[in-house]
Amino acid sequence: MKRIIYLIVVSIGLLTSCKKQELVETTVYEKIQPADPKYSFFKVVNLSAGSPAVNYFLDGTKSSGLYSTTGVEGGVVFNGLFPSTGYAVTTPGNHTLSAKLTTAAVPVADRGLEVFTSPYNMAPGKYYTIVTGGVYNTTSKKIESSLVFEDTKIALDTSKIFIRFANLYTGSPNVDLIQTFGGVSTKIATNVAFGKTSDFASMPNPGKANVYSITNSATGAVVASFTTAITLVKGTAVTLYLRGVAGNATYPPAFTFWTTFY
Repeated sequence: MKRIIYLIVVSIGLLTSCKKQELVETTVYEKIQPADPKYSFFKVVNLSAGSPAVNYFLDGTKSSGLYSTTGVEGGVVFNGLFPSTGYAVTTPGNHTLSAKLTTAAVPVADRGLEVFTSPYNMAPGKYYTIVTGGVYNTTSKKIESSLVFEDTKIALDTSKIFIRFANLYTGSPNVDLIQTFGGVSTKIATNVAFGKTSDFASMPNPGKANVYSITNSATGAVVASFTTAITLVKGTAVTLYLRGVAGNATYPPAFTFWTTFY
Protein backbone atom coordinates (compact mmCIF):
# COMPACT_ATOMS: atom_id res chain seq x y z
CA MET A 1 0.00 0.00 0.00
CA LYS A 2 2.84 2.40 0.87
CA ARG A 3 4.49 1.62 -2.47
CA ILE A 4 1.35 2.46 -4.39
CA ILE A 5 0.93 5.77 -2.55
CA TYR A 6 4.59 6.61 -3.23
CA LEU A 7 4.23 5.98 -6.96
CA ILE A 8 1.14 8.15 -7.10
CA VAL A 9 2.97 10.98 -5.30
CA VAL A 10 5.93 10.72 -7.64
CA SER A 11 3.63 10.75 -10.67
CA ILE A 12 1.78 13.81 -9.39
CA GLY A 13 5.10 15.50 -8.75
CA LEU A 14 6.25 14.88 -12.31
CA LEU A 15 3.00 16.16 -13.75
CA THR A 16 3.17 19.24 -11.56
CA SER A 17 6.74 19.99 -12.61
CA CYS A 18 5.73 19.72 -16.28
CA LYS A 19 2.95 22.21 -15.74
CA LYS A 20 5.26 24.66 -14.03
CA GLN A 21 7.83 24.58 -16.82
CA GLU A 22 7.43 25.46 -20.47
CA LEU A 23 8.36 22.95 -23.14
CA VAL A 24 11.41 24.26 -24.96
CA GLU A 25 12.23 23.46 -28.59
CA THR A 26 15.99 23.02 -28.66
CA THR A 27 16.41 22.45 -32.41
CA VAL A 28 17.96 25.48 -34.10
CA TYR A 29 16.41 26.27 -37.48
CA GLU A 30 18.09 28.50 -40.01
CA LYS A 31 16.05 30.79 -42.22
CA ILE A 32 17.75 30.60 -45.59
CA GLN A 33 17.92 33.95 -47.33
CA PRO A 34 17.37 34.27 -51.09
CA ALA A 35 20.57 33.69 -53.08
CA ASP A 36 22.53 32.95 -49.89
CA PRO A 37 26.07 32.13 -51.12
CA LYS A 38 26.37 29.36 -48.52
CA TYR A 39 23.90 27.36 -50.61
CA SER A 40 22.92 26.41 -54.15
CA PHE A 41 19.31 25.96 -55.21
CA PHE A 42 17.82 23.53 -57.71
CA LYS A 43 14.60 22.04 -59.04
CA VAL A 44 13.99 19.16 -61.45
CA VAL A 45 11.38 18.80 -64.21
CA ASN A 46 10.65 15.33 -65.58
CA LEU A 47 10.06 15.83 -69.31
CA SER A 48 11.35 12.43 -70.41
CA ALA A 49 8.43 11.17 -72.50
CA GLY A 50 7.20 7.78 -71.33
CA SER A 51 9.16 7.95 -68.09
CA PRO A 52 7.77 5.94 -65.18
CA ALA A 53 7.43 7.74 -61.84
CA VAL A 54 10.86 8.40 -60.36
CA ASN A 55 12.40 9.87 -57.25
CA TYR A 56 15.53 11.97 -57.21
CA PHE A 57 18.71 11.40 -55.23
CA LEU A 58 21.48 13.94 -54.72
CA ASP A 59 24.85 12.29 -54.08
CA GLY A 60 22.99 9.12 -53.12
CA THR A 61 20.67 10.80 -50.61
CA LYS A 62 16.97 10.76 -51.43
CA SER A 63 15.63 14.25 -52.18
CA SER A 64 12.06 13.59 -53.35
CA GLY A 65 9.36 11.09 -52.50
CA LEU A 66 5.91 10.96 -50.96
CA TYR A 67 4.00 8.09 -49.43
CA SER A 68 0.26 7.51 -49.52
CA THR A 69 -1.76 6.71 -46.40
CA THR A 70 -1.36 3.05 -47.30
CA GLY A 71 2.44 3.35 -47.45
CA VAL A 72 2.80 3.25 -51.24
CA GLU A 73 5.68 5.36 -52.50
CA GLY A 74 4.82 8.04 -55.04
CA GLY A 75 7.18 9.74 -57.46
CA VAL A 76 7.64 12.47 -60.04
CA VAL A 77 5.77 11.54 -63.22
CA PHE A 78 6.13 12.90 -66.76
CA ASN A 79 5.65 16.69 -66.72
CA GLY A 80 6.08 16.64 -62.94
CA LEU A 81 8.16 19.12 -60.97
CA PHE A 82 10.28 18.67 -57.84
CA PRO A 83 9.91 20.48 -55.58
CA SER A 84 6.40 21.56 -56.58
CA THR A 85 7.12 25.08 -55.33
CA GLY A 86 10.39 26.82 -54.62
CA TYR A 87 13.78 25.10 -54.79
CA ALA A 88 15.63 22.29 -53.07
CA VAL A 89 18.76 23.45 -51.25
CA THR A 90 22.27 22.02 -51.26
CA THR A 91 25.85 23.14 -50.72
CA PRO A 92 27.77 24.68 -53.64
CA GLY A 93 30.09 22.49 -55.68
CA ASN A 94 30.03 19.28 -57.66
CA HIS A 95 27.05 16.98 -57.17
CA THR A 96 25.55 13.92 -58.82
CA LEU A 97 21.80 13.83 -59.42
CA SER A 98 20.25 10.44 -60.03
CA ALA A 99 16.71 9.15 -60.55
CA LYS A 100 15.35 5.79 -59.44
CA LEU A 101 12.05 4.06 -60.07
CA THR A 102 9.74 3.97 -57.06
CA THR A 103 9.11 0.96 -54.85
CA ALA A 104 5.70 0.68 -56.53
CA ALA A 105 7.19 0.26 -60.04
CA VAL A 106 6.05 -2.56 -62.31
CA PRO A 107 7.54 -5.09 -62.88
CA VAL A 108 8.72 -5.76 -59.34
CA ALA A 109 12.27 -6.37 -60.58
CA ASP A 110 12.48 -2.69 -61.66
CA ARG A 111 11.70 -1.27 -58.23
CA GLY A 112 14.48 1.03 -57.11
CA LEU A 113 16.22 0.75 -60.48
CA GLU A 114 18.47 3.72 -61.29
CA VAL A 115 17.38 5.14 -64.65
CA PHE A 116 19.29 8.42 -64.72
CA THR A 117 22.51 9.90 -63.36
CA SER A 118 24.43 13.03 -64.25
CA PRO A 119 27.00 15.34 -62.60
CA TYR A 120 26.29 19.04 -62.04
CA ASN A 121 28.38 21.88 -60.69
CA MET A 122 26.32 24.35 -58.67
CA ALA A 123 27.74 27.78 -57.89
CA PRO A 124 27.22 29.61 -54.58
CA GLY A 125 23.90 31.46 -54.34
CA LYS A 126 22.73 30.36 -57.80
CA TYR A 127 19.43 28.81 -58.87
CA TYR A 128 19.15 25.97 -61.39
CA THR A 129 16.42 24.05 -63.19
CA ILE A 130 17.43 20.57 -64.35
CA VAL A 131 15.23 19.08 -67.08
CA THR A 132 15.33 15.38 -67.90
CA GLY A 133 14.17 15.03 -71.49
CA GLY A 134 14.06 12.96 -74.63
CA VAL A 135 12.14 9.67 -74.76
CA TYR A 136 12.48 7.10 -71.99
CA ASN A 137 14.35 4.10 -73.40
CA THR A 138 12.27 1.06 -72.46
CA THR A 139 15.01 -1.32 -73.63
CA SER A 140 17.91 0.08 -71.62
CA LYS A 141 15.49 1.50 -69.02
CA LYS A 142 17.26 4.83 -69.05
CA ILE A 143 16.49 8.54 -69.23
CA GLU A 144 19.14 9.42 -71.76
CA SER A 145 19.30 13.22 -71.84
CA SER A 146 19.04 16.29 -69.65
CA LEU A 147 19.37 20.05 -69.80
CA VAL A 148 20.21 22.56 -67.10
CA PHE A 149 19.29 26.24 -66.92
CA GLU A 150 20.58 28.86 -64.54
CA ASP A 151 17.55 30.73 -63.23
CA THR A 152 18.62 34.34 -62.84
CA LYS A 153 17.07 35.72 -59.66
CA ILE A 154 15.21 38.93 -60.45
CA ALA A 155 13.61 41.61 -58.29
CA LEU A 156 9.87 40.95 -58.24
CA ASP A 157 7.19 43.65 -58.39
CA THR A 158 3.66 43.15 -57.07
CA SER A 159 2.31 45.18 -59.99
CA LYS A 160 4.05 43.08 -62.65
CA ILE A 161 4.52 39.53 -63.92
CA PHE A 162 7.86 38.45 -65.34
CA ILE A 163 7.92 35.63 -67.84
CA ARG A 164 10.47 33.69 -69.84
CA PHE A 165 9.94 31.03 -72.47
CA ALA A 166 11.71 27.65 -72.58
CA ASN A 167 11.73 25.50 -75.72
CA LEU A 168 11.73 21.92 -74.35
CA TYR A 169 10.00 20.29 -77.34
CA THR A 170 12.34 17.53 -78.55
CA GLY A 171 13.00 17.97 -82.28
CA SER A 172 11.49 21.46 -82.24
CA PRO A 173 12.27 24.19 -84.75
CA ASN A 174 13.16 27.64 -83.45
CA VAL A 175 9.94 29.20 -82.18
CA ASP A 176 8.34 32.48 -81.11
CA LEU A 177 5.98 33.04 -78.17
CA ILE A 178 2.97 35.26 -78.84
CA GLN A 179 0.52 36.66 -76.28
CA THR A 180 -2.97 37.79 -77.33
CA PHE A 181 -5.24 40.03 -75.28
CA GLY A 182 -8.29 41.92 -76.49
CA GLY A 183 -7.58 40.94 -80.08
CA VAL A 184 -4.06 42.41 -79.99
CA SER A 185 -1.09 40.04 -80.34
CA THR A 186 2.36 40.78 -78.91
CA LYS A 187 5.49 38.76 -79.62
CA ILE A 188 7.17 38.10 -76.26
CA ALA A 189 10.02 35.74 -77.19
CA THR A 190 11.71 35.37 -80.56
CA ASN A 191 13.64 32.58 -82.28
CA VAL A 192 14.11 30.38 -79.21
CA ALA A 193 15.98 27.18 -80.13
CA PHE A 194 15.40 23.78 -78.53
CA GLY A 195 17.02 23.57 -75.11
CA LYS A 196 17.17 27.34 -74.69
CA THR A 197 15.21 29.95 -72.75
CA SER A 198 14.52 33.59 -73.30
CA ASP A 199 15.41 36.12 -70.60
CA PHE A 200 12.82 37.13 -68.03
CA ALA A 201 10.85 40.16 -69.18
CA SER A 202 7.87 42.08 -67.83
CA MET A 203 4.78 40.83 -69.66
CA PRO A 204 2.08 43.01 -71.21
CA ASN A 205 -1.36 43.01 -69.52
CA PRO A 206 -0.29 41.51 -66.17
CA GLY A 207 -3.06 39.80 -64.23
CA LYS A 208 -5.33 39.68 -67.31
CA ALA A 209 -6.71 36.62 -69.10
CA ASN A 210 -4.33 36.07 -72.01
CA VAL A 211 -4.14 33.51 -74.79
CA TYR A 212 -0.68 32.22 -75.77
CA SER A 213 0.52 30.59 -78.95
CA ILE A 214 3.87 29.29 -80.14
CA THR A 215 4.78 29.67 -83.79
CA ASN A 216 7.55 28.40 -86.02
CA SER A 217 10.01 31.31 -86.29
CA ALA A 218 10.73 30.55 -89.95
CA THR A 219 7.21 29.87 -91.26
CA GLY A 220 4.84 31.46 -88.75
CA ALA A 221 2.87 28.21 -88.45
CA VAL A 222 1.31 27.58 -85.02
CA VAL A 223 3.14 24.79 -83.19
CA ALA A 224 1.06 24.85 -79.98
CA SER A 225 -1.28 27.14 -78.09
CA PHE A 226 -3.33 27.67 -74.97
CA THR A 227 -6.80 27.80 -76.51
CA THR A 228 -8.24 28.85 -73.14
CA ALA A 229 -7.14 32.17 -71.69
CA ILE A 230 -5.05 31.89 -68.53
CA THR A 231 -4.39 34.44 -65.82
CA LEU A 232 -0.97 34.58 -64.21
CA VAL A 233 -0.42 36.05 -60.75
CA LYS A 234 1.20 39.46 -60.25
CA GLY A 235 4.38 39.54 -58.21
CA THR A 236 5.73 36.30 -59.70
CA ALA A 237 8.25 35.18 -62.32
CA VAL A 238 6.91 32.38 -64.52
CA THR A 239 8.49 29.96 -66.99
CA LEU A 240 6.21 29.16 -69.95
CA TYR A 241 7.43 26.13 -71.84
CA LEU A 242 6.79 23.99 -74.88
CA ARG A 243 7.12 20.22 -74.35
CA GLY A 244 6.57 17.00 -76.30
CA VAL A 245 8.37 15.06 -79.02
CA ALA A 246 8.24 16.08 -82.69
CA GLY A 247 6.60 13.41 -84.87
CA ASN A 248 5.35 11.44 -81.85
CA ALA A 249 1.54 11.24 -81.72
CA THR A 250 1.64 10.09 -78.10
CA TYR A 251 3.56 13.19 -77.01
CA PRO A 252 2.39 16.04 -79.26
CA PRO A 253 3.50 19.63 -78.59
CA ALA A 254 1.89 21.06 -75.47
CA PHE A 255 2.23 24.38 -73.68
CA THR A 256 2.49 24.61 -69.90
CA PHE A 257 4.09 26.78 -67.21
CA TRP A 258 5.60 26.69 -63.74
CA THR A 259 6.23 29.51 -61.26
CA THR A 260 9.97 30.08 -60.99
CA PHE A 261 10.08 32.80 -58.34
CA TYR A 262 7.32 34.17 -56.13
